[in-house]
Formats: sequence, structure tokens, C-alpha cells
Amino acid sequence: MKNNDIKEVRPDRFKELDALRGIAVLGVLLYHYTVAYDYHYNLDSTGKFHFIYGFLAVELFFMISGFVILLTLEKSKKKADFLVSRFSRLYPAYWASIFLTTLLITLFPIPTLGHYTAKEIVINLTMLQGFGKIRLIDQVYWTLKLELIFYGIMYIIYAAKQLKNIVYICFPWLTISVLSCLFKIPLKKYLDVLLILQYAPLFIAGINFYKLKSNSGGPMSHLLIVLSLLVEFLWVYHTDVDNSYLSVMIFLTAFYLIFYTFAYKGLPILKNKLLLFFGTISYSLYLLHNVIGYVIIYRLRTISDKQLFYIPITFVVVVSLAVLVTFGVEKPALKLIRTYYKKNKVPTGMKATDVAQLP
Repeated sequence: MKNNDIKEVRPDRFKELDALRGIAVLGVLLYHYTVAYDYHYNLDSTGKFHFIYGFLAVELFFMISGFVILLTLEKSKKKADFLVSRFSRLYPAYWASIFLTTLLITLFPIPTLGHYTAKEIVINLTMLQGFGKIRLIDQVYWTLKLELIFYGIMYIIYAAKQLKNIVYICFPWLTISVLSCLFKIPLKKYLDVLLILQYAPLFIAGINFYKLKSNSGGPMSHLLIVLSLLVEFLWVYHTDVDNSYLSVMIFLTAFYLIFYTFAYKGLPILKNKLLLFFGTISYSLYLLHNVIGYVIIYRLRTISDKQLFYIPITFVVVVSLAVLVTFGVEKPALKLIRTYYKKNKVPTGMKATDVAQLP
């Protein structure tokens, strides 16, 4: 693929990313059901299966986001295209998930969860609760704040017509991340948030893997990818005290190697129907699995505390809900919003179908 072909890149060319999303969401789910639940309720977990490093799947999500957001901006003809694509992708499924989560936790309350106020629910609907002292309806929503900040950073770069310089912009961004990790830099409290410095290396890696995949990268992108991995190692060393440093390093390195393989050779082995299915429902499943899963597990454990009993049942229920939200809300709403937009706001020179195809 030539550099000038970049605008022709179609999201469906990258089914491997959907599969990776599926793998990531399953990793997070298993972590919450086999590790976090027992920790949350201070339960004896002796002899149980623990998917200890499933939490690292969030890092994989951030790398995917870096890749996809640059792809989306490359395809966007104007600023509104990007805003519409993100709104239609994120909010309908998110609202449906909040509704289902608050409904179930109200009908079937369990200790330490639930009892949300009207104010908390309303503010959570904006997806901006992470920017204030507002309780999250579901703790997994913490990543949404980081995603929104990343979108904002990329939007500013795009609006300033500096997307062509994104590789060069990544260098000072990564440098500030290193400095914040190692030292108490001026305005650290604010810069850590505004520039998502702890996770910036992962977004930067995704950006540069996209550059390599689109043949618009070069030695600078390779350098940034390597440096981003090293900086991420630093952050893990300074912030993650509960897990084996070597094990975390191995997982992170594996993520990078997977992306390198994807960028240069593709990963046809991932293009199987099961992984693609979970990739398709990954966003809704991520939003729904945690609190709702805890409600179900809490009830099922009154019957049996065997993991082989309560985890499969919980898994089937939350996957079913995710399918319902994905195909009953997320996809129809996305199509409706983008169809309305393309009919009323499509800029001159852009085909109406181009807007609907934004990732």
C-alpha cells in the first residue's frame, strides 16, 4: 500500500483489531470474575483459578485506540466527522449500559454496590464523571476518561492541521511522560491528567503502529515504539507494586510484538468467527460485565461457591446482554446518527458513504 493510498484504508481491512478487542475484553472479564470479585469482598480464594494479569488487557485497549483514532482522523474530511463518529460510537451503548446497570443493581442490591443518587446517574450519563468527584456507576468507566482526553488531544492536533507532524509531536509527549514518572515536575498533578502521562506510551505506540501499517511511518516511528515500551516499563515499575514486574514486562512486550506482526504481516490466525464476535460486542461487554456480573455472582454464590458453577452462568448472561445492547442499541443508533449526519452535513467533495464508514 502506498502512502497516498491512506485515505482508502477501510476499517474492515483490519479485522485483527476486532479480534484483539475480543481477546482484551475477555481478559478484563476473567480478571474481574476470578480475582477482583474475591478481593472486593475479601473472600478466601485458596485453590481457585486466578487470571491475575487480565487487567493488562486495558493496556491493549489503549494501543488499539491509538491506532484507530489516527485512522479515523486520517479519514475525516472535517472536524465534525470525527466528533460524530466518536459520539455515535460511544454514547448510545454507554447510555443503555448505565440504564441496565442501575436497573439491576436497584432491583437486586448487593453490599458495597448500588444506591446511586439521581445526580450521580445524570452526571454519569455525560461520561464526564471522571473529571469531578462523582462516583462511577461502574468502576470500569475509569478508562473512558482517559479515552476522552486522548480524543481531545488528537482533535486539537487535527484542528491545528498538525496531523502530518504527529510523529514529531509524540517525542515531547513521551519525554514529559518520562519526566513525570521519574520526577515531581512542575504542574505534575495537572499534566498527568491533561496529557494522560501514565498511559501516553501506549497511545503513542498505537499511533506509530498505524503509521507503520499505512506505510507512512519510518525510523522515527520504530524509535518511538521502542521508547514507548521502555517508558511503559518505567511506569509499571513505579506504580504497579502488586504484581511480578517481569511478568508484566513479558505481557507488554508480547502486545508490542503482536502489533508489529500485525503491522507488517497481518494476523490471519485471529480472523476467526468467535474472536470477531467478541470483538463486535467488546464495547458493550466491557461496559456491562463488571457490576452486573458481580450482582449475578453474588446471587449464584448463595447456591454454590464453585467457580465452574457461577462463572459460566454469569458469562452467558452478560454476553447475552452485550449482544442485546450491541445489536439492539449500539449498531442501530450508530447507523441512524451517521445516516442523518451524512444527509445533512456532508461536506462538498466527500461521498456520503465515507462518513458512515468511519471507524
